[in-house]
Amino acid sequence: MFNRFNHNMNSKVDTNVYFVLIVLLALLVGYLQPKLIIPALLVVAVTYYFGRRNIINKEIFFSSYLDNIIRNIERTNYFAVRKMDIGMAVFSKDGKLQWKNDLFAQWVGKKNLEGKLPEEVLPLQSNAFEMLSVRDGEQIIQLEGRYYRMKYASVQTQEHANKKDDLSTNSGLMIYLTDITDFELLRQKYSNDKICLAYARFDNYEEVTRGLSETNIANLNGEINELLTKWAASQHGFICRMNKEISLLGFTQSAVLDMMEDKFTVLDRIREIRAGNKFAPTFSIGVACDGVTLEELVQNANKSLYLALGRGGDQAVVLKDKNTQFFGGTSTVAAKSTRVRARIVAQTIHEQMQQADKIFVMGHHNEDYDAIGATVGMAKLGLSLNKETYIIASEHNEYYDRIAEVLEHENVILSDNETKYFDIVLHEEEALRLVTPKSLLVIVDHHRAVLSASQQLLTAVRNRIVIDHHRRAEDIIGDTVLLYLEPSSSSTSELVTELICYFDDGLEITPAEATVLYAGIALDTKNFAVQTGERTFEAAALLRRSGADPNLVRQLFKDNIDIVQMRARLIAEAKTPIPGLAISVMRNAVRDTKSSVLAAQTADTLITVDGIAVSVAIVEYKDGYLGISARSDGSVNVQLIMEELGGGGHQTVAGVQIADKRAKDVEPQIIALAKKQLEERDNNESNSVARR
Repeated sequence: MFNRFNHNMNSKVDTNVYFVLIVLLALLVGYLQPKLIIPALLVVAVTYYFGRRNIINKEIFFSSYLDNIIRNIERTNYFAVRKMDIGMAVFSKDGKLQWKNDLFAQWVGKKNLEGKLPEEVLPLQSNAFEMLSVRDGEQIIQLEGRYYRMKYASVQTQEHANKKDDLSTNSGLMIYLTDITDFELLRQKYSNDKICLAYARFDNYEEVTRGLSETNIANLNGEINELLTKWAASQHGFICRMNKEISLLGFTQSAVLDMMEDKFTVLDRIREIRAGNKFAPTFSIGVACDGVTLEELVQNANKSLYLALGRGGDQAVVLKDKNTQFFGGTSTVAAKSTRVRARIVAQTIHEQMQQADKIFVMGHHNEDYDAIGATVGMAKLGLSLNKETYIIASEHNEYYDRIAEVLEHENVILSDNETKYFDIVLHEEEALRLVTPKSLLVIVDHHRAVLSASQQLLTAVRNRIVIDHHRRAEDIIGDTVLLYLEPSSSSTSELVTELICYFDDGLEITPAEATVLYAGIALDTKNFAVQTGERTFEAAALLRRSGADPNLVRQLFKDNIDIVQMRARLIAEAKTPIPGLAISVMRNAVRDTKSSVLAAQTADTLITVDGIAVSVAIVEYKDGYLGISARSDGSVNVQLIMEELGGGGHQTVAGVQIADKRAKDVEPQIIALAKKQLEERDNNESNSVARR
């Protein structure tokens, strides 16, 4: 059509050119031959008449041609609006429905739609018109049991709108509905039938079977295998036992969703199995539904299992739709009695330190006694190899100041081997200038980058070792040459004490080194009251034999009268919004070590109150940050509560720091999370009694 239009336009131009040439030629003939001027004018007149007539005919033809095209377009639009399988509706600038086609009204299934808002017509949230008008897009909705793809776009409702005006005040909304029920049902079927793989591991097999007869071991394994087999069969899955500790399971994604809804209660049933065993058996389950290939699916299932084990075991970790969800993890982490892993880790650290030219040891930001003890212990290993070793400390750390103050007050005389630690303590800027390609960074008492004393140093050093006792978080530091996580351990100082023993048989711990390591263990165990195992006391005994001074440790833990009075006031002002939960709030505090210690001590005291299962101390800092310390009596996992807020920790001890929040912003969430866990605890206890 457009080629033909252009051809005729060009013809009109050509006619005008020819007419001008004829006029010029006639003038020239009249000038040269005056006698011929009248015939020349007649020729010009005839030419003009026929040329004009030709142009008018063509314009009439094109006018008719374009009218025909417009009518065809209008008919097509009418057919599309009325007959095609697309529901359409127009909402005016005030958000009220102005027009809709018959199919839209049929699919919506409502009458008298004119003048109604989008959320009154479709299953949308309130203020839908304002939300949809911001940006064009699409979403899937459900109407009368069928699925529709809803596309929406802003349309101009005023022909002469002022460009300076807000577009939203002059824009209406156009909504298109397309029935995709068949496709959506097929997608759901594919999603539900998608294969998910899981690894199930017997966490404490050696501890549970120790001392049992072969008959009892066989009976125990038989009961566990029978339970797992029936569980897999009830979900129409399969189970393949790989060895005495690990089994491979397969389920559909719909079955995994049912397990998630059921909170993986199979873990509770496994703990109740008794076949002559003194310890309750616990399992960790790693499930993966994400993976393009079977190989990738197996790798993700392995990662989920390692994450469950790194968080202390006795829980299920599900990787689905690129999101990781945790279930269980409410039992106390059983301490491993074997030291084989500690010996292997110590040998690996020895090899890595030998290959390094400089060694940096770093704890978490605002180090406590456990982090300080662990850094001193790991620095000792580097110095024993005559390596250039440094301890990286946070700026203005009051724990370091307290150690120096107590040493001076108690007139403690340190040996040359002990005073050297004061000389190797550096801050971030000094350490960054010393980094080389062969440097080794040992990270202790944390495994998340955001908690490091120096994140720049963490980035600058490529060779990294992580040693920690906290349950594994999702945002763990990656690309490490060694990752040593032991959630069953009381503290990182306990782990480092064991590593010193296996690092070099001739390596002796000095009294000052033993004292600071002992202080780290005492801090995290609340003076050996929580999270202790046989290895905790063995490490403490070794440190006492090495000269650790409990009197100095007691001096380190002493508080001044102002702290004691403030702690008493916070305890007195604590409230119990729901049974079993105590919350105390400290406002307008300076963000320093004293405030965080005060919050921790307040939570520690509140958890000793009869009837309290969860205690939370919240500190509102002047700079806008919020510090939270949470404690549990063991029946509730406060780590899961703090993880929802971006933190972490242990089952009984956890915490988090949040920017730009106030206590009133997080209290409702803490109450809801605690209530959920308390209800799950009560339900588990009820189910356990019912099964008996």
